[in-house]
Amino acid sequence: MRRRLAGAILGFGNVAEHGHLAAWRARTDVELIAVAEPDAGRRARAAALVPHVACYDDAAALLRRESVDFVDIAVPPALHAPLIVAAAAAGVHVLCEKPLVVSLAELRRVRDAIARAGVTLFTVHNWTYSEPYRRVRELVDAGAIGKLASIGIEVTRDGCAAAADNGWRTRGTLAGGGILVDHGWHAFYLVLAFAAQRAVSVRAEFDRRRYVTADVEDTAHCTIEFPTVEARLDLTWAGDRRHTAWHLRGDAGEIRAADDRIEARHGGRTEALVCAESLSDGSHHPAWFGAVIEAFRREIDEPGARGANFAEAEQCLRLLAGAYASGADGGRPHVLRSA
Repeated sequence: MRRRLAGAILGFGNVAEHGHLAAWRARTDVELIAVAEPDAGRRARAAALVPHVACYDDAAALLRRESVDFVDIAVPPALHAPLIVAAAAAGVHVLCEKPLVVSLAELRRVRDAIARAGVTLFTVHNWTYSEPYRRVRELVDAGAIGKLASIGIEVTRDGCAAAADNGWRTRGTLAGGGILVDHGWHAFYLVLAFAAQRAVSVRAEFDRRRYVTADVEDTAHCTIEFPTVEARLDLTWAGDRRHTAWHLRGDAGEIRAADDRIEARHGGRTEALVCAESLSDGSHHPAWFGAVIEAFRREIDEPGARGANFAEAEQCLRLLAGAYASGADGGRPHVLRSA
């Protein structure tokens, strides 16, 4: 029987409340005992939703006073690295919302901190636990479209997701970037998983179409080159609807996934199915978070299983940094190098 773990949520905004909390409370092998949240109103909300939880306005105080086995970090991206380092120094396992961190210097800091502490660090790559992803992955692995040649991902949103603290997503000092940090990170780990190769180069262009006075982009177009696959990402917060679509083309057919519908064309036949889940349902996808917790718990229990998720997050960060470097250089390809 698994040992019951005590945990804390660091940052009780919308994603913690609507995306994470229900999955934590549904488990019998963990207990949430504390929350750290600087906003008094959000602390009160946490106390109302989780009776007997200890609420702090400061994560450092929580880590000093509470005996926890893990933390769930759900603060804006620019705040991730210092909290990861602090949790590791306290000997605490870390589950962290995407993006893991927003710079390569931060990546080195957290990697060193985790290695010294001997704890796990796991990023919330929740879209790979969705039904549409699983169905498409099964078709690709079964050879339904032959050898994969190209991947297209389109994400259209009518504005960025609402935030509990007055719109941090359009503030670069907290978000670390715009839609490429927010939705692009999901697209990065999806194309990495589908391609099953390390990316060679990335080129990108950015625009501000809706949030014209923001210091981050609301629209991004990226092309990622792999040894045998090309991926194209088209992302915008300046749309008039919520829509997500994937297009995978192989040498023997193609797969199109749009929200909850998947269509595979191969061998002169068309196979269609409808998923119970949609890629565009809400902003928090709570149905997928339970599987994220299970994967995180496995890394806690089995140190030998650690590493794959972190390696994936590292590749995502290198794509992110490379894309921004390309955008700053007029959209020229940026060659990706290993650490």
